[in-house]
Amino acid sequence: WITYMGEGNPCKNSQMAFNTYRKNKNLPPYIIKIDNDLVVQRGMLDVMYQTLSSSPSNIAYCYCDFEFKGHVNVKLKAHPFNEKMLKDTNYISSCSLMRMEPFLEVGMWVTNNQGFRLLDWALWLKFLRSGYIGVPTDRTSFIAYASKDSVSCRDASDYHRKKKWVLENYG
Repeated sequence: WITYMGEGNPCKNSQMAFNTYRKNKNLPPYIIKIDNDLVVQRGMLDVMYQTLSSSPSNIAYCYCDFEFKGHVNVKLKAHPFNEKMLKDTNYISSCSLMRMEPFLEVGMWVTNNQGFRLLDWALWLKFLRSGYIGVPTDRTSFIAYASKDSVSCRDASDYHRKKKWVLENYG
């Protein structure tokens, strides 16, 4: 378990923590990035691990239902993996359990600030480009608490600007 707080965006901070960790430790077979505004359902990691570990090798990550509470209140279901839908929109949360080998193979997180807000989507598209897909589980979930200053609550023009950048670079 690594906790890291820094000046970068969450993916850049995760990358820095990951690089520090792997200098002195053997890498585990799975990795997940959990932001500090999440409350996960009891046993969530176990359920995601069971789902992912029993999946074929082209399945690189497992995702689940989640809910925003606070400034935004919405429940998002973990839809079955759909390549066309993923190429159109980000429907998979950054809080997804990933297999380490494919994660390393695709070059890990996207950390560019130009895409901040949709960097998780860029990662899922990188997996897709390399022939990997995800698998949902409906047996667990988490809650993300969104303040009015949360990146997920920014205006639609911010979203569309970031979406354009992600699609130009990873779509």
